[in-house]
Amino acid sequence: MMSAPQPIVIIGAGPSGLLLAKYLEQNEIPVVIYEGDPHANHRPQGGSLDLHDDTGLLALRQTYLLDEASKMMRAEGEAMKVVDKTGKIWLDENVPEEEQQVDTKRVDVGEIRGRPEIDRTDLRNLLIKSLSPKTIQWDHKITSVTALSTSLYEIRFIDKPTITTPYLIGADGAFSLVRPLLHDIKPDYSGCSMYELEILPSNLTSSLETYIGKGALMILDEGKALMPQMNSGKKCKIYLALKVPFNWQKENPLPEKGKREWLVNLFEGWLPQAKEIIMASEETSINQRKIYQFDPELTWNTDKTGVTVMGDAAHVMSPFAGEGVNQALADALLLGQTLVPLFRPKLELGKSSSPPFPLSFFPISQPTERPTPLVEPSTDDLHEALREFEIKMMKRAKVEMEGSKENMDMFFGDEPARHLAGMLKFYGRIGYLMEMLTWPIEKVKGLFR
Repeated sequence: MMSAPQPIVIIGAGPSGLLLAKYLEQNEIPVVIYEGDPHANHRPQGGSLDLHDDTGLLALRQTYLLDEASKMMRAEGEAMKVVDKTGKIWLDENVPEEEQQVDTKRVDVGEIRGRPEIDRTDLRNLLIKSLSPKTIQWDHKITSVTALSTSLYEIRFIDKPTITTPYLIGADGAFSLVRPLLHDIKPDYSGCSMYELEILPSNLTSSLETYIGKGALMILDEGKALMPQMNSGKKCKIYLALKVPFNWQKENPLPEKGKREWLVNLFEGWLPQAKEIIMASEETSINQRKIYQFDPELTWNTDKTGVTVMGDAAHVMSPFAGEGVNQALADALLLGQTLVPLFRPKLELGKSSSPPFPLSFFPISQPTERPTPLVEPSTDDLHEALREFEIKMMKRAKVEMEGSKENMDMFFGDEPARHLAGMLKFYGRIGYLMEMLTWPIEKVKGLFR
């Protein structure tokens, strides 16, 4: 009698790793996640993100989490405001209708699009709570991942027992330790470096909150961007982005004291609210990082089987398209749909007739069919399926990788505020038309790239 297969090993408890584990668990396929953080709240998870109907929302719908997630979503978080360094407002989606009619010469008003916002921490906690208690093995920092053969892999941890597995999924980010098993291509520095700050509710004055708006404020000019973003609970995340050489942050380090003042000096001569936003943040909350990206033309082939990557490990891109997490969740769903028929042949995936957004918020009943027996897939079938998954994943991600590069060039190019406002207004109008036709805006965007 054939023994049950070993658990599928996922490296990384980010959105893609967690959602894949949820999909596998709901189909009763054994899975374990190894995560380096000691616990779920060890690191901040960033600000909020907007979920898209045919990627992020679809993944939550197919894992029966959309109903619970919808309670955490904020439609008003979509509102965009675009300003240049002089304070000229190029777009403000926070303006009420009565003001639009009175002051139409001051600002062009766009439509708020149908992409609800959710805090990254809320989304991650929802995914974590959906899993069995022992699925995530916290405090497992990896030192190496090695191929013992073309179908068996060894994972070494700091102060934890070494494991081997024939089924390995890398969801471990831009500098993945799993990815080198597949290819040796590394992501490139995008030319953008960032500082991340946070304004606590106690420091967010009513005037500053009004100026920022309900969603995101984009202050763009001179190859710089100051981007505060409202989160739930009146917290405000700030992203300060600069178009600078790779070593710029090392050559221009933040001082031990007066970090906020140092950052304010980068925006000398800008509108006074730029200083107010930075000075309202917590000095101890400042983090810095570089933005990396892969070439959109990236593809690979390998003789390894039983191993693949997804999310940033597969196709890291700049954040200027708002697609990173959406693509990661779509990767996880696609990979789950690829693996389940291999481990449980002839199992019906319980696909539902999913209505378009916003009707997609209504909960879907759990599947009633009983799983077929768990089997160990053949090496050839698994290899073929994973290579096909990678082709589909990278074909979908390519459009967004190209878009993120184009958007980043726009953010740091000439007259970025004017160009961004024009793009948002254009897509807003197209989105309204497509909503009338029940055709998601994402499909249209791809036609114009």
